[in-house]
Amino acid sequence: MAKKRVQPKVSSSGENIRQYAVALVVTAATVWLVYRYAAVRYGVEGLSTLNKSLATSTLLLLGIVLLLGPLSRLFAVFDHFLKYRKELGIMTFFTGVTHVYLSMFPLARRGPWGFYASQPLSAYAGLAGLIIMFILLLLSGAVVERSIGTRVWWKLQYWGARLAFIAIALHFVVLKYQSMVQWFIDRGAGGMQGMLWLPPISLLAAVFTFFVLVVRLSELFGPRAARAITQLSFLTATVLTVWLFI
Repeated sequence: MAKKRVQPKVSSSGENIRQYAVALVVTAATVWLVYRYAAVRYGVEGLSTLNKSLATSTLLLLGIVLLLGPLSRLFAVFDHFLKYRKELGIMTFFTGVTHVYLSMFPLARRGPWGFYASQPLSAYAGLAGLIIMFILLLLSGAVVERSIGTRVWWKLQYWGARLAFIAIALHFVVLKYQSMVQWFIDRGAGGMQGMLWLPPISLLAAVFTFFVLVVRLSELFGPRAARAITQLSFLTATVLTVWLFI
């Protein structure tokens, strides 16, 4: 039997501040950890490495936002974390918009639209994901929810977050596919700096994306099957991640 969904209680202003603070800490920690890994792997620190971290963190954090719903329905231990979903989604928008800004202006080699001309599918998919997240941000307020009705508001948030994740995942796959395949061929041999034998952060993000998609789709088969599929996919993703480092 599916676990009855408990509607989150209306938070006080103090609780709202605490939830934003937790979301901010989680976001900052994710960006920092990914940045440190990228700095070690590529042997470079600075704005370009921060941009890689922001891009990857946007995908990871949005994936966490999408996981909180099904995990809380399937496993009681995740119930406590569900209340941070909205705030974490808002923080994710800011990591994404910062990544786009850095890519289009400070780090652009051929002008703001050079990347869009050279890699249109990847670039516009990423931009579409950001636009969807911006629309969700505008719709996230309680005033909007009351204006359009909770049912419509929830459907917009539900489908919007999923479309944004798919768009950002497509951005990653198209942009990094060749480099990921090349890493499997030579394992970073011939690199002049860094520790290129370590798996690229894009490949690690791809494994996580696979896990998110499997968990989301697992609920189509009912709660019992979904729990088993989620546990199996988590084990598979963990083993695959460990194997990449061996």
